[in-house]
Amino acid sequence: MGLASAEVVLHAAGKCEDGYGGWAAVLTYGAHQREMSGSGNGTGVTSHRMALTAVVEGLTALTRPSRVRICVADEALHEKRAKRRPPDEPDLWQRLRPLLARHHVEWTEPGSWAGVDDEDSEYDGDGEGDAYDEWAAEGPCDLAAELAFHQHRGEAVRAGAQGEGNTLAVAVARFLAERWDDMHAFEAADDVISTLRFSIGWYGDTPFTEMAPAEIVDELGPFFSSTLPHKQHASPHELRAAKRVVTDLLNWLVANGHVDADAARDRLEDIDITVDERACLKEFVDAFGDDDLVPWPDRSRVEESVDCQYLTIAEVAGRSLTFKDHDGYDEDDCPVVGPVPVRPEIAAQARTGWRILLSAVKVRGQWRLVEVVSGDP
Repeated sequence: MGLASAEVVLHAAGKCEDGYGGWAAVLTYGAHQREMSGSGNGTGVTSHRMALTAVVEGLTALTRPSRVRICVADEALHEKRAKRRPPDEPDLWQRLRPLLARHHVEWTEPGSWAGVDDEDSEYDGDGEGDAYDEWAAEGPCDLAAELAFHQHRGEAVRAGAQGEGNTLAVAVARFLAERWDDMHAFEAADDVISTLRFSIGWYGDTPFTEMAPAEIVDELGPFFSSTLPHKQHASPHELRAAKRVVTDLLNWLVANGHVDADAARDRLEDIDITVDERACLKEFVDAFGDDDLVPWPDRSRVEESVDCQYLTIAEVAGRSLTFKDHDGYDEDDCPVVGPVPVRPEIAAQARTGWRILLSAVKVRGQWRLVEVVSGDP
């Protein structure tokens, strides 16, 4: 049988978070279009597997040999094709190979994979490049994949909400289930609670699935003071978004009799202070750009230096900061780094008492910053 005269365009997309995935494919043939989607879950489910599933299902839906242009923003798939690496999804590749033999296939690849010069490409090699993200966001079936994921994740959450026992896991599932109808509100809450679950597993003594709902109050301290700023490197926007979700969650737990109202109110007051200070601190650290820092000079020129060390902001002037190393020293004899010249807008954001993880060097009697990594109030 000969090939169909017109080209078929297959857009494919996949999404996965926490073992819950969704895929979608859109077939366009002239003025005709067909959409399909599905979901999957389990330890082997990844965004790559979901995208590959979308390609396979899309090609399978074609009833005759065709010229097909496949548009899929999946780095792993394109890399394995280009380098002929052994497939890590053998069941799907076993289905894909005869489909590729049946059809005349052209792959459309985003960013540097489509032959763009490396120096012109914005793709940074880890899937987070601006060009890659922009290309992927334009795919007409991305929303369908998102909806498929949302549907499947919602089914799992509603199943968890039917669980028995007065545990935090069941209470949180019920909280999420009530928000499922609003996809964006649900996903915002689900993302924050997923990180909270990780934080409890890291710092808590009791597993999330066995913890009583009232115990969450004590776990929110390390969540906002350590997990979000240091392990997740949360932006000010992400910190404030987490505060909104946690505020809603605590109020819901109070309304449903799981948490004492006074304990929740006291914790929320602490969270307000922590988030505001952490957000300001993150904005201060992020304000340092390449022009505010110097590279490490030749060792022969270095008079003094500190390398990736926590120092306290001791003095703030209009165009400079002075740091002190209080660890193990008395106030009168602790080492001083500075004054260090900074832009006025950076100095205006600084607060004395903040502990900043930094590297600095002194050359010709002048201290300069080499890197500013993070900080603590």
